[in-house]
Amino acid sequence: MCPLYPARSAMYPDHDPASLPAYHVQRPRSSRARAAADARICGMNCMHALAEMLRQLFAARQGRAAEVLMDRCSREALETLVRQSSAFLGSRVLYAVEDRLRHRKPQLDETALPTIRAIASVLNAWLHDGRRLAIRAVLRELSEDELRELAALPELNDEVATMTGDFAGGNAP
Repeated sequence: MCPLYPARSAMYPDHDPASLPAYHVQRPRSSRARAAADARICGMNCMHALAEMLRQLFAARQGRAAEVLMDRCSREALETLVRQSSAFLGSRVLYAVEDRLRHRKPQLDETALPTIRAIASVLNAWLHDGRRLAIRAVLRELSEDELRELAALPELNDEVATMTGDFAGGNAP
C-alpha cells in the first residue's frame, strides 16, 4: 500500500462484492392483503420476462445480480424456464441457470419469492441505476394480467408502475 494513497474502495461497485447494491426487497410482514395478492400471482410464471431480465443482467455484466435473482426464484420456476425457453435464453444464460439449479441449496426454496416479486426487486434497482431501456424490455415480455399485478405490488417503485401502463394498454395504475 502506498503511503500517498490510503486504501481506496474499488472504482466500480461490481469489483467489490461487499459494496454491491441491494437487488432485493426485504420480505414484508404478512397481511391478509399481501396473502391475497400472493394467491393471485402464484399462477403467473412470467417466464419470458425472467428470461429477458437474465439476458439483460448478463449483457450488462451483472452476473452477481443475476445469481441473486435466480436465488430469489423458486426451483420450479427455474426448471420451467430451462424447459420452456432454452431456445431464446442463449447459451450463456442457459448454462448459468442450469449451473445455479445444480448447486442450489435446499433452504433457498423456503425463502423463494413469487417470480413477479423477484422481478420487481430488480426493476427497482434498475430504475435507481437509470436503466429504463432494460426495464422497458422486460415489461414488454409480460402479459396484461402480469403487468396489472406487477403495478399493484406495494414494493414496486411508482415510476416503474406507471411504465407498466405503456404496455398494458393504459389499464395499469
